[in-house]
Amino acid sequence: MSKGNAVPAMKPAGPKEKRGSGKLRRLVIVFFITLFLILFFQSSISKISQIQVEGNELVSAEEIIAASGARIGDNFFTMGTSTVQVNVQKHPFIESAEVAKSFPGVLKLHVKEYRRVAFQLAEDGTKEVLLADGSALPVAGQAANVPLDMPILSGWTADNPLKAKLCEALSQVPQQYLSDISEIRPDPSTAYEDRIKIYTRSRYEVLTTIEYLPGNIQYLGFLTNELKERGKDSGVITMLEQIRHAPFEGEAASGDKAAKTSPTKTPNAPKSTPTKGQANSPAKETPKPTPTPSNKSNGGQGS
Repeated sequence: MSKGNAVPAMKPAGPKEKRGSGKLRRLVIVFFITLFLILFFQSSISKISQIQVEGNELVSAEEIIAASGARIGDNFFTMGTSTVQVNVQKHPFIESAEVAKSFPGVLKLHVKEYRRVAFQLAEDGTKEVLLADGSALPVAGQAANVPLDMPILSGWTADNPLKAKLCEALSQVPQQYLSDISEIRPDPSTAYEDRIKIYTRSRYEVLTTIEYLPGNIQYLGFLTNELKERGKDSGVITMLEQIRHAPFEGEAASGDKAAKTSPTKTPNAPKSTPTKGQANSPAKETPKPTPTPSNKSNGGQGS
């Protein structure tokens, strides 16, 4: 073969040509990634498509969502859960809240409302539910579905500071101990400014104080059952420094044994039992120092 027909050899690509080709590939990749992200964040998959509310009983889901500040269509990824949580907890009836995201597009709000402790009648006659912090919510809308299984507060003025204290005390009482209580009224005395009168569904009246209520209420079911077994189907139970049972006015004329003032021994509270000389005398209200928490749980004994 002659030299004139020889195919010239290809020169290898230089360093500059290799660098240019790699840079172009990177630019193409970055372009497509950027385009994908733009399309993704503009699509519905990156938006909040559903807001779920859990744990609410008194406040409607719509009201909680409105308080959260989150809306359907907001950006799912830029929505801060801590901000939503703070907003929800600003609601006067919400004690705490937890916020979580679930891809794609679901925002979950789990709330804990202040515990409901009682009901009351407003000035216009409508029923309101009272919460542990003393705030009132009309029994309407979402709250209308709540069972009326709590005591009714009667005779309390709106500006009475002891009503909020009572609500706080009721929040410390387990639910099962409130089932027999139908009504609570203020009944202050010289010795006890915070004395209250409790009416039970089992036809007993209970005299105690807001201070003693959380510690003494646990004995009420035991006392009423014991009194019924002894044939005393009604009367007044005094749960102050000493726990006693006495008949209603007018029952003394019947000649029944229940006509006498009857001290009752409470379980795990030996100090509540009066001495022999006290057995037939009515309980006297004398001011006592405020009991410590440990004393309250021991049958309402004073220090």
